Amino acid sequence: MKTLKFECEDHYEAEKLASLMSVQKDNTVWVSGVEAVVGNEIVIQLKDRSSHAVLLKDEKTVVRLKSFMTDLMKGKIKIHSSECLGSLTEITILD
Repeated sequence: MKTLKFECEDHYEAEKLASLMSVQKDNTVWVSGVEAVVGNEIVIQLKDRSSHAVLLKDEKTVVRLKSFMTDLMKGKIKIHSSECLGSLTEITILD
């Protein structure tokens, strides 16, 4: 397993990102893609078609998260767990 860390603007944003990336009972995630990126903000679309904006520390972190989510949607990686620690979201992926 490998843990990826994404620094958010504050605790609320980190908690929101961890929640959006959480693994469901059937071992899937609700995320269906990235809808938009504006500066340090990423808009994530869920399978129910709702969209949720998350403010990250900087644009570099947004690029890393977008790349991670692209790999996730392509099935290249699978999330094991996600948690929030202060303004940091830690996502553990299966190798």
